[in-house]
Amino acid sequence: MKKFSLIATMVAMSLAIAMPINAQSRKDKKNAKKVQWEMLQQQQKEEAELRHQMKMDSLKNVQREKDEAKAKAALEQEKQAAKQAQREAEEEQIRKMNMVAEMPCQTYDDADWFYATGVKRFKASQTNLTPTTLLRSTRQQLLQKLQGKYQQVIDDYFDQMETEDGEYARQHIESAGRQVIQQLINETYEVCRKQTQLPDAEGFYTMYMAIKVSKKDVVEKVVDTISHEQEMQVRFNEKQFRDSAFKVFEENK
Repeated sequence: MKKFSLIATMVAMSLAIAMPINAQSRKDKKNAKKVQWEMLQQQQKEEAELRHQMKMDSLKNVQREKDEAKAKAALEQEKQAAKQAQREAEEEQIRKMNMVAEMPCQTYDDADWFYATGVKRFKASQTNLTPTTLLRSTRQQLLQKLQGKYQQVIDDYFDQMETEDGEYARQHIESAGRQVIQQLINETYEVCRKQTQLPDAEGFYTMYMAIKVSKKDVVEKVVDTISHEQEMQVRFNEKQFRDSAFKVFEENK
């Protein structure tokens, strides 16, 4: 009986000792779980912040790449525009050079004729009026050329002649020449007329025209006019005038 009681007492003492230990163990587990949960929450928070930062960085990179691509495209567009402008300028220069070298109706004085070439840009609404205005300006151009040539003839002629009334004779021969030249110019019409079929970038067409006057007609009609003046017959050397005229015309063809 005593033995049984001793055993019971020992069991009771063991239980009494074990109960605080078990209670302490549960508290530690609870604290451990709390710490673990807090650590998990912190980890999730940090991961969320990291993901957000990565997302923002990615968006910034995408925007930066877009901005760089846009700037690159704008720069490339500017380069292309500059190249296009340069090509157009070069083409325009070539066009102008070709127009000078191969201009329609372009003619040059030869042994028999004096030529003048006119050019005029015009709008479609001016098509009917342009030939008249261009002929007028081209005639004026040829008139100035002939007057210059004729003045050279007069100078050469009187360099060869010695007359007491040289100034009087010069005035008459110059006057006769001006009348003849003006008449020939007024009777001159185009020997060539061409125009572009399409307008240029500014909406203008271009008309080209050429006219001519016979060198022989200038000389012969001046001689004929002077020879019919009674007071000039003794002062005018027809042969010398012809020689001077054709010499000057030949030198300046």
